[in-house]
Amino acid sequence: MKEKFKPNGYNSVSPYFVVDGAKKLINLLTKIFDAKALRTYDLPDGTILHAEIKIDDSVLMFGNASDKFPPNQLLTHIYVPDVDKTFEKAMDLGCEPLETPKERDGDPDRRGSFKDFAGNIWSIGTQVNEET
Repeated sequence: MKEKFKPNGYNSVSPYFVVDGAKKLINLLTKIFDAKALRTYDLPDGTILHAEIKIDDSVLMFGNASDKFPPNQLLTHIYVPDVDKTFEKAMDLGCEPLETPKERDGDPDRRGSFKDFAGNIWSIGTQVNEET
């Protein structure tokens, strides 16, 4: 087996978002999650063939929808340092609230969720109590 089979700093599994408006989604997520742009490959018409951003230790991938690859909608969970602050950023940027952050009995995390313009659902959480 080849020892180096992926780029340095990449995780082995990455969600792949195919949307109408990939650049818009990347810009939104960069603002909400302080994501860092990695690679982008544009098509001649300026739409995104493939792009990647990194949120903390995870890589997310994107492409513009086409006849060959229709739009998809995903539910993705992301741990963030401050779930309330991140949720507020998403609301300020026009995302739809699904559940304001709260704590639940038996769950060591404070969680909330919202939907972006493309219909993707983002579940965000911050661990507030260590599991035993």
